[in-house]
Amino acid sequence: MTKKTIKKISDYEYSRADVDGAVRFLDGAIADAKNAGDAVALSKVRDGVNEYFKKLNTTIGLAMIRHTLDVRDEFYAKEQDHYDERLPALSAKATEFNKALMQNPHSASLGKVINPLIVDKIKADLRVMDERIIDECIEENKLVTEYDKLLAELKYPWKGKDVTLSEMHGFCKDPDRETRKAAFAVIGEVLGGVQDKLDDIFDRMVKVRTAMAKKMGFDNFVEMGDLRIGHIGYGRKEIAVFRNSVLKDAVPTLSALKAALAKRLGLDRICIYDNDIYLAGGNVDPQGTAEQLFDAAQKMYDDMHPALGAFFKDMCAAQAIDYVARAGKSGGGYAEMLYSFDQPFIFANFNGTMDDVGVLTHEFGHAYAFRRAADNDVDIDLFVGGMETAETHSMSMEALCNDYNSYFYGDRAADATYQQIFDAFNFLPYGVIVDYFQQLVYEQPDMTPVERRKLWAKLESEYRPYVDMSDVPFYANGGRWQYQKHIYESPFYYIDYCLSTCLALQFGEIAATDFKDALDRYLKLVDAGGTKNIDALAHDAGLKSPFDDGALADVCKRIKARLEKLAE
Repeated sequence: MTKKTIKKISDYEYSRADVDGAVRFLDGAIADAKNAGDAVALSKVRDGVNEYFKKLNTTIGLAMIRHTLDVRDEFYAKEQDHYDERLPALSAKATEFNKALMQNPHSASLGKVINPLIVDKIKADLRVMDERIIDECIEENKLVTEYDKLLAELKYPWKGKDVTLSEMHGFCKDPDRETRKAAFAVIGEVLGGVQDKLDDIFDRMVKVRTAMAKKMGFDNFVEMGDLRIGHIGYGRKEIAVFRNSVLKDAVPTLSALKAALAKRLGLDRICIYDNDIYLAGGNVDPQGTAEQLFDAAQKMYDDMHPALGAFFKDMCAAQAIDYVARAGKSGGGYAEMLYSFDQPFIFANFNGTMDDVGVLTHEFGHAYAFRRAADNDVDIDLFVGGMETAETHSMSMEALCNDYNSYFYGDRAADATYQQIFDAFNFLPYGVIVDYFQQLVYEQPDMTPVERRKLWAKLESEYRPYVDMSDVPFYANGGRWQYQKHIYESPFYYIDYCLSTCLALQFGEIAATDFKDALDRYLKLVDAGGTKNIDALAHDAGLKSPFDDGALADVCKRIKARLEKLAE
C-alpha cells in the first residue's frame, strides 16, 4: 500500500486566480446551458462549472488564509483588495449562468437528476445576486476589509505592553474578579476610542445592504440576508419559533442556574465580567503547553474513532492548524477547505483558556466534515450544508469531546465538563440577541448609532436579565455588538450557531448515557453533509429540530439537572 504523501500548507504555490478568465469561461457555460437538450446534459454543464470553480476557489481561499495570518503582509493585502474588486462581477456572471440553467426548458426535470435542494439553492441565489448590485457588492467587500483591518490593528494596553483582542479575551476569564473587570474596561476604552469609526463603517454597511436589497425587489435586507447566507427552507417565521423557545425555556433556566452560581461564587449579582465564569476560584484551564494539548487531542481522537485519529494526524502533518495569537494576525477562528488539494485548514488564536480546547474541537468538527463531504463526493453546492448544518458538525463535536476531558484537564475533568455545558447553554440567549438585533436594525435602516446601541441594551435586558453591565460603560451603553465580527462581516450567520447549539446540547445529553450511540448518530449526520435540510437531519438523528415547538423544553430540564449534579 502506497504511503500517503502529506504536503504542508506553507508549501502550496500561489499565483493570482484569473477572475476575468473565469468570467469568459462562464460565457461559454451559459451558451452550453441554453443549448442543453435534456436535464442530464444540463446537469453535466453544471458539473463542469463546479469543477472549474473548485480550482478557482482554492486559489482565492489560499490568498484569504495567508492574508488573515498577517494582515500587514502587503502582497496578500493587495491580493485581497484585488478579489474584493473583481469577485462581485464574477458573482453576477455566475448568476447569469444560473439564470440560463433555470430558463432551459428542461430545468423543470433538473430536480430529478440532482438533489432538489440544489435547485432550491439556485433559485435562492437568483433572488439575491445579479449585475444590478455589482457596485454595492464591491463597496460591501471593501467595508468588510476596512472593518477587519481596523480591529486587527487595534492595540490593547495591558500591564505595560500592547496585546491583541484575542489575548484580552483570556484576561476577561481570569480567576481574579478585579482583573476581569479591568480587562473588560480596557476593551471598552479601546473600542470606545474608535466607536465613531465603528459606527461609520456599520452605518455605510446598513445603507449599502439596504440599497442592494431594494434593487433586488426586497422590502429590506432581512429576507435577502437570510437567503444569501443559505437559510433555505426556513426564514424569520421559523426563527421566531426558535427564539420563543429560547425566551420561554432557556432564559428562565439560565436565570435560575445563574442565581445559584452567584451564591456559590459569593456574589450578590452576575456582572458582565462574571458571565463567563462558572467555578469558584476561576474557570478550568487546560493543563500543559500548546504542544501538549495537541498530543492530548491526538490521543482523544485515536480513542474516539480510528478515522478521527487518522484525520487529526494528517492535519498536524500538513501544519494545517495555525493556533498562535500574534501581532497582525486576524482575530477569531475559522476552518477553510482548499478543494483542489483536498485539504482543510484551521485558523485559531490560542489564549491559554478552555477556548483553546474549544477551538481544537470546534474547528476540527468543521474540518472533518469537509473531508467527509469530499470523500463522499457530495455536490459542491451542498457539501457540508448551510451554516446551521455546518455549525452542528462543529458544536456537536465540542459536546462529544466532554467524555475525554481528563486528557486536557486531569483530575478537574468533571469541572471542565460542567463549564463546557454551562458555557454552551449560556451562549443561546446571546446568540439570539445578535440575530434579532440585526433583524430589527435592517427593518429600520435609518436608526442612528445611538438608537442601535439602545436597541442592543434593550435586547440584553430581555434575553440576559441575569447579567448586570452597569460597571462597564461601553457595555452598559450597548456597545458589545461592535466587536462581534459576524454582525459586520456575515449578516444573519449568527443564528446558525444557536440552531446548531440546540442539536449539540441534545447530542451531549445522549452521550452522557450512551456515548457510542451519540457518536454513531453524529457520524451519520456528518456523512450526510448538506444533502438534507436541518429539520430532516435532526429528525433522522432522533433529535428535536430547532423549529419544533418546545424544541428546548426537555433538554433545558436535563441540562439543569446535570449541571446541578456536577456542581455538588
